Amino acid sequence: MVRRGHEARSPVAADVSWGVSAVVAAVVVVVLSACGTTTAPGGPRTGATTPPAPTTGPLRPFTDQPRAADGGLDCPATLASAEGMTVPERPQGLDGNARLLPVRDPESLVVCRYPVMKLMASTPLAPPFALGTRTLVPSGDRREVVDLLAWAPRGDGSPRPCTQMAGDETAYLVGARYQDAVVWVAAKADPNSCSSSTNGDFLSRAPMGVALERWFGPHPTSEPSAPGCAAWSWGRLGDDRSIAPEGDPLVTVCRTAKDGSQRPTTLTAEQSREVVAALRSLPARPTAGACQGDGGSTEHDFRLRLTYAVGPAVSVAVSPRCTPAVLAGGLEVVKADDLVALVEQSSPPIPGPDLDGSVSSTNASAPSVSG
Repeated sequence: MVRRGHEARSPVAADVSWGVSAVVAAVVVVVLSACGTTTAPGGPRTGATTPPAPTTGPLRPFTDQPRAADGGLDCPATLASAEGMTVPERPQGLDGNARLLPVRDPESLVVCRYPVMKLMASTPLAPPFALGTRTLVPSGDRREVVDLLAWAPRGDGSPRPCTQMAGDETAYLVGARYQDAVVWVAAKADPNSCSSSTNGDFLSRAPMGVALERWFGPHPTSEPSAPGCAAWSWGRLGDDRSIAPEGDPLVTVCRTAKDGSQRPTTLTAEQSREVVAALRSLPARPTAGACQGDGGSTEHDFRLRLTYAVGPAVSVAVSPRCTPAVLAGGLEVVKADDLVALVEQSSPPIPGPDLDGSVSSTNASAPSVSG
């Protein structure tokens, strides 16, 4: 458990509270069940495409950047921008375009916190934004922060559906120093979770600052991890290239009953491998985040939760009434009849919620179901 001083921090799996998780899961069901008939942004989308393979980032020479007396990297005294997307230096000594952070443990890890908006402040904050706190993360607590950032999903900078609630915002810099490398990660905590994260080479669509604020902000939370279908994930590295990223995940089929409750079915290892293989064979393409259809019964709708031995889970929303029928991370699939038939062998359809009359959307934009 990550600690700052003597204050306990919630684990990575608890980044999203029980309540938020349930709301997000419900939003996915509502969006998939309330598909409109208007063309998705950017016009009609046909056929499958394969995203270009990530390029190797420039291998910059390693230089020993300024360090504090405790051996950790020194935080910049101020930030010039409230966007939270600027790092002091781009990755040195390794390929920074592979991940936000490498999976190996750093020699030191610091978290720099910069308040950039205080809603109730008598005088609005303005640049340059001063350093609020600097935390040297103890060696026993680094793994949670490293895993959070190392498995963050890749993004392409495209805008995504976003609410517009007002609230405090905080920019973060995480500085990781290795024997032969240095990586800084910039992220921002905002009330709408609309921000992205970057190390200067790798861009993630996930708002990693939201998790950092839970751990290193002035009011740390220690919420329980939501189990099974109620759990949530911002996505996983590789979900921009595969519906089911590399690994051997176990699959849980999550269905929503008429009363709104979640009905999970955990598949065996063999059943999971069959479903994962089917997912990987689907003709996926980058998603426009829009669901089109004519409504109808929700009994065949379900969500697949892929749980890995290491790193975050992946959620795949499936609604055969919609086009696309599958939404997952950064990808979508137009039709998935064979996948639906396969899943229904182990998890038969159930009567779902009747959303007619409660939703009147003609162009619903689906959120990323795993990020």
